[in-house]
Amino acid sequence: MKTPLLSPGRLPLTLQDLWAERNLASSLGKAMSPSALGASAAGSSCAEVAQGGQVLYAHGAGLRVLPASNMKLLTATALLDKLGPGYTFKTTVLAAAGPVSGVVDGNLYLVGGGDPLLRTPSYVSSVQYSGPVYTNVDDLVALLEAAGVRQVTGSVLADESRYDSVRYVASWPASYAEQGDVGPLSAVGINDGTATAPSLVPTGDPPPVQSAGVLTQLLEQAGVGVGGAPGEGSPPAGATVLARLVSPPLKLILGEVLRESDNTAMELMTKELGLKELGSGTTAAGTAAVRADLKADGFPLKGFVNVDGSGLSRVDRVTCGLLLAALERSGPTGVLVRDLPVAGESGTLTDELNGTVAAGRVLAKTGSLNGVKALSGWALPVNGEAPGNPGLSSPVVFSLVLNGLPLSVANPALLTDRVAVDVAEYPQAPALGAFEPG
Repeated sequence: MKTPLLSPGRLPLTLQDLWAERNLASSLGKAMSPSALGASAAGSSCAEVAQGGQVLYAHGAGLRVLPASNMKLLTATALLDKLGPGYTFKTTVLAAAGPVSGVVDGNLYLVGGGDPLLRTPSYVSSVQYSGPVYTNVDDLVALLEAAGVRQVTGSVLADESRYDSVRYVASWPASYAEQGDVGPLSAVGINDGTATAPSLVPTGDPPPVQSAGVLTQLLEQAGVGVGGAPGEGSPPAGATVLARLVSPPLKLILGEVLRESDNTAMELMTKELGLKELGSGTTAAGTAAVRADLKADGFPLKGFVNVDGSGLSRVDRVTCGLLLAALERSGPTGVLVRDLPVAGESGTLTDELNGTVAAGRVLAKTGSLNGVKALSGWALPVNGEAPGNPGLSSPVVFSLVLNGLPLSVANPALLTDRVAVDVAEYPQAPALGAFEPG
């Protein structure tokens, strides 16, 4: 018996596609339902999944939601566009004149270049999820020694004038600083602005003085004498550069910052963007530059609000469609995405999705605030998945932002994990033979 011309059996690839899409939509529909999230969260959350430019699933597509740290994806997009992946930050040490017989007559000036990952090795080892990408402040001492500095008759004075001296965004609760979610912002800050020199600088003195104290301590530990107390100050006109410490390139810095979800570092880079684009090293200028860049990119900005670069503010608003657009433009191997946390392996996803199909295959940015949980990124295919239908085996991009979660939810990550697993399982479908004529 011949198969009729219009028999579905002649369309096995199409039927396999449809089966997989409907299965995904059914799974995600359950994950985003009031029974799974609660009525409030289900009505105030968004999710969108796409493959090859085609939307596979959408929930609350037009909702304006609090993004938490998913905002970092948008700030990072603008940073890469405007500063470029090879951009570096430079921390310099100057003096009125170079050393004579090893002696600098007068002060050393530590001039901040806004380096977001200017750190000491001991701090790096203490930071959860930190990796090897950072600027070692200890190297300043080696550079000064190489310049012939053996003694300083004056003080180490720090200059943070590259940016403003506003330490925290106005809409952030005081608890963020108290709990260590973000450090005080300074163009010359060390260790996310938290470095101190307790033997030289009183507790409570601002980051520039603390950073001057840290460098003073490091010099003295290396046998370089410093005559005066640490403080703040700007170098005189015509000062001589004795040391220039250059950061890793922006593409590596962003990978580290996104893996750690480092709020302080992202806020410093927001100020740098403001300085470069609008001539003002402020958060307001930086966020304006982000908006301008995203608009130029043609992204859907309706309802977009960014009062900071990190997503800490509860005033911030995005849509899942905007996050998806940024991820799609990058692609799964682009600079924005390639160093994101990997499920079960790295960064803020190290302890999530272990033992699931998402492990090792989902690259995504996490986000958390009270009542908010977000996860946006890419799910990579498994080799050999969906044999006979290559279209089903291409990467899948997704954005999930849950708002309105009750504080009684003990582990909100389980809710985003469920969606990540559903996305990673796509396109599980019966083999082509199941759709072929008998």
